[in-house]
Amino acid sequence: MRLHRRTRLALRWVAILGGLLLGSAALLLFWGITLVQLGWEQQAAARGSPRVLASPGVLREAEPWTEEELATFFAASGFVPAPCHTPQPFAVCRQEQNFLLGPGVVQGTRDPVMVRPQRTGLVLQEATGRRLREVVLTPRVVALLPQQDVARWPVPLAEVSPHLVNAVVDLEDRGFLHHPGLSFRGLVRASLANLASGGVKQGGSTITQQVVKVLLLKPERRLSRKMLEAFLASLVEYRYSKREILEAYLNNAYFGQDGGISVVGVEAAARLYFGKPSKALELEEAALLAGLIAAPNRFNPFQHPEKARERRSQALLAMVREGHLRPGDAERAARAPLPRRPWPLRWGLAAHFLDLLPSDASGTLPTTMDPVVQEAVFHGVQAGLARLEQRFPALGAASGDPLQIAVVVVGRNGKLLALLGSREGKPGEFNRALAAQRPIGSLVKPFLVALALERGWQLEQTLLDEPLAVPVGRSVWTPQNHDGRFRGTVSLAEALVHSINVPMVRLGLALGLQDVTEMLRRLGFSPPGTPAEFLGAVEATPWQVARAFTPFIEQGKLLEPWALRQTRAPVQVFSREAVALTLGPLGEVVRRGTAAGFVTRCGGALAGKTGTTDNRRDSWFVSLRPRLLTVVWVGTDHNRETG
Repeated sequence: MRLHRRTRLALRWVAILGGLLLGSAALLLFWGITLVQLGWEQQAAARGSPRVLASPGVLREAEPWTEEELATFFAASGFVPAPCHTPQPFAVCRQEQNFLLGPGVVQGTRDPVMVRPQRTGLVLQEATGRRLREVVLTPRVVALLPQQDVARWPVPLAEVSPHLVNAVVDLEDRGFLHHPGLSFRGLVRASLANLASGGVKQGGSTITQQVVKVLLLKPERRLSRKMLEAFLASLVEYRYSKREILEAYLNNAYFGQDGGISVVGVEAAARLYFGKPSKALELEEAALLAGLIAAPNRFNPFQHPEKARERRSQALLAMVREGHLRPGDAERAARAPLPRRPWPLRWGLAAHFLDLLPSDASGTLPTTMDPVVQEAVFHGVQAGLARLEQRFPALGAASGDPLQIAVVVVGRNGKLLALLGSREGKPGEFNRALAAQRPIGSLVKPFLVALALERGWQLEQTLLDEPLAVPVGRSVWTPQNHDGRFRGTVSLAEALVHSINVPMVRLGLALGLQDVTEMLRRLGFSPPGTPAEFLGAVEATPWQVARAFTPFIEQGKLLEPWALRQTRAPVQVFSREAVALTLGPLGEVVRRGTAAGFVTRCGGALAGKTGTTDNRRDSWFVSLRPRLLTVVWVGTDHNRETG
């Protein structure tokens, strides 16, 4: 039977339109699948923010520690001891004089470890009764460095507390495990709530839709975006498993702010709110984090504790409703105290130490920083400057040019243990330890003595301490002693112990200006090439000074202090014998020399050297212990006299 011409034409148009519709649908499907795949691959490849770790703390059997020292050690290592009976994961429990280290605190064991201080040393013992020779703590996370003002730490779902997984699903999307990406019940519930309120109060989005919104779409409130979100959610459900979707959700959820930094993901959030990994969260902690997802600012426990408590209770009730929690456990968790303060994702005391890290750093960055030493430096600086300003009020903050300070501490093999570049050590503040070039004064004298001993001089050899005139170009330089006196003759050792200028100038002239200049250049300085360098007319940063003094703690080897990885091999600049002999007078400096009496306030072996410039504009001290070097500079930014 032959169709009418109009019928044939209509059928032809129907076929064309049908083909166009099918083609458009195929293109839309292909575009959606491609968009989902690219977005998913991008979030899966994200490494998260660089994580900076301190050097792990170590306790050894039979080492002498007091209870107070142990408490300080654990607190600086990131585990503040609290009185309790049973140690929780990643926490230190204090029971009278004993410390119980919960699972996760000690590397290499999942069992709790007891630390008991005794007169003869420490007793280290696992819960099983096995004695340990040493324990190595889990390294403190010093900083989670933000990228584009966002701090994130992706973790596999297996490393998230089951309490947190259940709380999030039960509170945010109870049908998550069963729906295909869209929840009809949720849409109806949200629509009724919005009609009752006369505005948009609920969105009815599933966890899958939330993932789509965060990873693939812009945060717009339009119907077209909502329809696209629903379409892409169905594709995500088709392409990925529920575990993968939930993992993506937990790693990309927003949990609030740390200063001006956005905190994204449950791991970063657990560190911020509780100072522990997400896998170690207790029930009440997991419920609190689950409740934060809906509105982190409104339910912030530090700013709105009552609302945070109510929201936590809602999460606990949701877990009871879904059968993941017994009512009694929920009631106990609801009574638990809220966290009192955040754990900043960037440890404030280490801000200047972090300046040493490369700007393009990524992944996990294990550093040499000793958190106990870093904390001791910071508090020591505060106390020391307070004493100085009490003694010299004109040097205080009211002057407009207060005292500033820089400290560098170097340990075995050149490892940088601590660094502070100002009195406050704030992020972004001028780091004087790395960047402030100041004259080093008498700190140059140990190098002259070491070079002389290399040349065969003896510490008992004498030098004239009489008025001296040194031709410099068309002028004459007449160096003076700091006390204005001349002693006739002094030994090489005494000249170093009491930092007497004129004999040291004579020593430099005897060694030869060119040779001294070359020696200082090998140490990393930039000497002027004039006799004034014999008395420290050489500018250097505290960092450069620390580097130059490493031969005195490393048997004559010059080391580059390092924080992340050692980049340069050591260079032998002095013989072991010359260094050992020079350390003798430097040990007398802290007993009866320019730092007389200092050794009585410090236990153990100690040597050192002071350094000052004209009118004490700059004051230096270098402390030398076996394999431990500390450099301290004090002065003002405007280089005024300090007296």
